Amino acid sequence: MARIISICNQKGGVGKTTTAVNLGAYLAAEGRRVLLVDFDPQANASSALGYDPLRTTESVYHGILGESPARDLVKPSLVYNFHLIPSAPHLAGALVELVNLPDREWYLRR
Repeated sequence: MARIISICNQKGGVGKTTTAVNLGAYLAAEGRRVLLVDFDPQANASSALGYDPLRTTESVYHGILGESPARDLVKPSLVYNFHLIPSAPHLAGALVELVNLPDREWYLRR
């Protein structure tokens, strides 16, 4: 059975990215299959796992807007069993694009 672990806090600099990347690496090293979804436009978790956010052609942004299925966005990392859906700076525009859409609060769930 899959478990979802969410690391959230509005304050910056509290270690959210560091915790997510290190916890994911530990769980993968213990034999668990891990998918880290980077929802930060700064894309520091993506960078930590070896992806250049400025060269990423598809990111979580494309999944949210329905332009790409999530399975096509999954990228491997250098750690066995540890995968990533990367972020990129253009994710910051998603809020502006979603603000006037009906049922925008359900886009992530879909």
